[in-house]
Order: sequence, then C-alpha cells, then structure tokens
Amino acid sequence: MKNFKYLFFYLLAFSFLACAEANSQVKNLSLDAFVETYQTTENAQLLDVRTPGEWSNGSLAKSEKVNFKDAQFAANVQKLDKSKTYFVYCAVGGRSARAANVLIQNGYKVVNLTGAGYGQLAKKGLDDEK
Repeated sequence: MKNFKYLFFYLLAFSFLACAEANSQVKNLSLDAFVETYQTTENAQLLDVRTPGEWSNGSLAKSEKVNFKDAQFAANVQKLDKSKTYFVYCAVGGRSARAANVLIQNGYKVVNLTGAGYGQLAKKGLDDEK
C-alpha cells in the first residue's frame, strides 16, 4: 500500500509537469500582438475552433474551421498540415487555450489568442491579403 501511494504521487506529479510543458510551448498573445505576428509569420494559418452554429453567424474566410466541441476534435486536427503555424481563436478565449494544448500535444506549432475572440479579430481585417 505504501508503494501505491508513492506511485500515485509520482504519476500525479508527472501529469502536472507534462501539462506545464505543453502549456509552455503555446505562445499566448493579446489581440494586437496576435494579428501582427500572424501577418509577419510565414506559412501562418488561422484556426477557428468555434462551433458550426457560431460560424454561421460569421467567420474569417481564410480560417480553417475545426469544432473544438466535436467529440472527434483530436482526430480532426490530425488532418492539419504540421508545417504551418496555427493561430487559434474561438469566441472569447477559453476553448482556444484548450484546443492549443491539444495541438501542441500532437506536434503542431501554435499561437493562441488571449483576452479576445472572433468578434474583435474580425474587425482587424485578416481576410485581406497578407
């Protein structure tokens, strides 16, 4: 039983470290920095992780769309091109952070929009040519 406690402790500590490592690889940027970095990054791709219902109310034409709430999200992102840097956003910021972690765990380069969402991003003119 004593060994089980130690094993449990080590597994718990390892899982926290693994999450922290994945999180440290996500580049989190505010709205203006996100837009500027997107516009200056070669092979950049916008990734909208909102739901189909949200997309129907508006979306950026240049963005890939992968519904984070879909049970197959992790499988769906496997279809993305790993040579690109993905600039992830959602409606307000919560889902994009979680989606960014899934992408990082699957070997993608990721920049996450923090403190803003689609509405603010749409006003920045990202559908214009880079």
